[in-house]
Amino acid sequence: MMLKLKQLREETYAAWELLGSSKGTYLGAPETVGLPPHQAERLPWTNNTFKDDIRRQFGDLRCRDTWERAAIQLTAHQMVQSYMEPYEIVGYMASATYMRCYIRAHYGDRLIDAMLAFPEVLGIIKRGLEQLYEEPQNPENVAMVRSFLQRFSGIANLESG
Repeated sequence: MMLKLKQLREETYAAWELLGSSKGTYLGAPETVGLPPHQAERLPWTNNTFKDDIRRQFGDLRCRDTWERAAIQLTAHQMVQSYMEPYEIVGYMASATYMRCYIRAHYGDRLIDAMLAFPEVLGIIKRGLEQLYEEPQNPENVAMVRSFLQRFSGIANLESG
């Protein structure tokens, strides 16, 4: 089932806001975390800084494709350059259900391809797999490594180096 455009826009805003706030970028509005829900819910439609940025980077705000491309690219960027542990990023890539992320669940392959376009992601993956190998007695870690390696066996020889 496809995400509704309203939810797609909200997910795009959440990824844009998190990425911007982590980089210290001017957001044009207070962060949603500190706002009452009724104010926070309006920001994807009222924050002109957000709308101008999405329009500049991805195109016409009236088109679903604009919101899909924005959500995928911003989520990929946010994930690769996040403060998450590398093993968590491996888990996120290996399984659409590892974290509650609607963009990962609905646009899995497109999102993974966008993540793989970042040059630093291979190093992150390698460190993540090493972290998971450090605790091989944990059956969840073993399953995650197997799932990841099965899904992405062709991306690179991560064991070299």
